[in-house]
Amino acid sequence: MTSAPLADIVGWDVRTWAPAIDAWERVLARLPEGPLDVLEVGAGPAGPSLWLALKGHRVVTSNLGETERLARPLHERYGVADRIEYRDLDLTSGLPFHEAFDVVVFKSVLGGLGGADPALPAAALDAVRAALRPGGVVLWAENLRGGWLHRAARAIAYRVRRARTWQYLTLRRLRGLLAERFTDVELHVGGVLAVLGTSERARDRLARADQALLDRIVPASWHYMAYGSARRP
Repeated sequence: MTSAPLADIVGWDVRTWAPAIDAWERVLARLPEGPLDVLEVGAGPAGPSLWLALKGHRVVTSNLGETERLARPLHERYGVADRIEYRDLDLTSGLPFHEAFDVVVFKSVLGGLGGADPALPAAALDAVRAALRPGGVVLWAENLRGGWLHRAARAIAYRVRRARTWQYLTLRRLRGLLAERFTDVELHVGGVLAVLGTSERARDRLARADQALLDRIVPASWHYMAYGSARRP
């Protein structure tokens, strides 16, 4: 079956985020064979949807709005757009699904739900849990608050605009949100310097340094991304 390069699945800072796909692959390998019912939320251009559709799964791709415009072009390049359903859905208001999916996947979603309302990540995960069948899994990858270096860099790069629209979760809070709703939580962290790169080539070089040394020696809370999986009981 046709595969897609990681750049089309991950989209940005590829070397740092690529381990999430490897971890997700291992989780999928433990699930029953045959096409799975999959939902991607907060999909943007929907690289994870592409990855899962190319595996033959039945995929629903969703964003808050303009889902088909945002996601279909990438899927058309690989000939899977006609096998994907596109839905505009508000994750924080609950999803119109009850125990409908074997897998829900999201990348860089919880932090973008609005910095002014800290309750929104919890509401989003409640909706994800409700959409999963018992025993279903959520595959996730999220931006983290990181260390002082990341907070300083974001303050300079984004100034007021993103400070009002994005909430970077701490590792402790993310772990707690998942543990309150799911079992078998697998959580990994990565990324220290790579996010500071001003081009994908620079980020790739810095990510090599992160993965060769820094990811292993700095405290977990100093990383700027986390990824893993969890199961609905």
